Amino acid sequence: MALGDLIDGLIEPWAPGWAAQRQAARVGFSAVRQYDAATKGRRTKGWRRPSSSADGENAKGIVMLRNGAHDLVRNNKYAAAGVRQIVANMIGDGIAVQLKHDDPIVQKRAQEEWDRWAESKVDGNGDFYEHQKLTARGVVVGGETLTAWHADADGPNGRIEGLEGDYLDHSRTGTTTAGGRIVQGVQFDRDRARSAYWLFADHPGDVLFGGAEMSAPIAAQHVDHVFERLRFGQTRGVSWLSSVAMTLRDIGDIEDAVRMQQKVQACLGLVITPGEGNSGSPLAAPREGEAKDERGIESLAPGMIVRARPGETVNTINPSQSGGAVEFIRQQMAAVSANMAPYHLMTGDVSQANYSSLRAAMLGHWSLLDDWQQNVIIPHAVRPAVDRRMARLALLTGDKRYLAMKVGYALPVRRFVDPIKDLMGELIEIRAGLKTLSRSLAERGINTDDQLSEIKRLNDIIDDLGLALDSDPRRVTDSGVLQVAAGYLVSRDDKQGAKSA
Repeated sequence: MALGDLIDGLIEPWAPGWAAQRQAARVGFSAVRQYDAATKGRRTKGWRRPSSSADGENAKGIVMLRNGAHDLVRNNKYAAAGVRQIVANMIGDGIAVQLKHDDPIVQKRAQEEWDRWAESKVDGNGDFYEHQKLTARGVVVGGETLTAWHADADGPNGRIEGLEGDYLDHSRTGTTTAGGRIVQGVQFDRDRARSAYWLFADHPGDVLFGGAEMSAPIAAQHVDHVFERLRFGQTRGVSWLSSVAMTLRDIGDIEDAVRMQQKVQACLGLVITPGEGNSGSPLAAPREGEAKDERGIESLAPGMIVRARPGETVNTINPSQSGGAVEFIRQQMAAVSANMAPYHLMTGDVSQANYSSLRAAMLGHWSLLDDWQQNVIIPHAVRPAVDRRMARLALLTGDKRYLAMKVGYALPVRRFVDPIKDLMGELIEIRAGLKTLSRSLAERGINTDDQLSEIKRLNDIIDDLGLALDSDPRRVTDSGVLQVAAGYLVSRDDKQGAKSA
């Protein structure tokens, strides 16, 4: 009998109305609760379901998740390959900035100033595109990165410093005297806006300069904090490997076990039965007065042949091959790749792939790249850098028009699975008006204005020389037939020839 029924039975003789209400309420509650995952019973026993906040969960595991992810990338080949593929596809050769303004002089000056800075050693070692790569890698592995901006001899925001999430003092949590709060090293004012970051001067894990030094607040206006927000109210990011870390470790352990199993199975085991009156064995220690090299061998090895004495019987033990491990690892890696990079990119295994499966995998991966590029890297790492550099340029020149620059982005080239099929689909989209030429060029990391200007320059040279190239769609169709495209201005010689005819 349930405890509720027992209590109702005790209450009923003295307060039957109250007992009836209790029973009705329990019956109604049982009828409303239809979600199996919300029940408490045998199937959900041991399932921890705390109603904690994002920061509450991160405070318990952010450090161990980050450290575990770094260890996996160092020692697990699949984790290392997955991270490399994510970063290579997300950043590639860099997310280039394309500045636009109604005044072409202002636009040209701004673009030249940005390109000069982005291609210089912005952190004293690499350019801004390398900084993007390291930022993305830090976000994937460690969950977050920070970019601290420092002044140089010419003014503010002249030099950047990339910092891993370890620099942010996660032990700093509490309230401030001004009515704000500090959450895992991030300080907020009373309006819940970020006001400062409590940073260590050196990496806490640095054996030379790190250690138990105190962190200090750095104004938020000088720091860009890059991480992927998964929940409202989330202050810091967690490693993208957190949901697959245990699986990757298990896969590594399974591979080690299978590798040892294969070594054992490659050995030939022997059971030697001495003959009558012969107690010795070629595998036993040599008898007194007998040289070691006259006794044969002392250990087993793959492919070994043993010469027994007369009268001895030798039986072989040939271990049977066990299967299923490869399929299990493949299935587990498929689950891991769904959270990271496509299976064939992480493992290099294309034995079961075809065009359709590869394209389906890459289309799904491209949608994730759109999310990571447009919602993480560009708004939190690239655009803040553009705004800071344009503000610096406006300060140095006294021209506030640099503060009103429009910003476009040339993203890394996305490699086609089958260039002919994919380019035909791209061409159909452009011809149907579903996609503009400028967007198609931007998706391939090409500046539209530069590309069209270069095409016109080459076309002018071709026309002046009177050439008809197979690659010129104005004169030759894709099947090699000469044509005069609609609206095409023929050369002077062509016009004169048409008049004489």
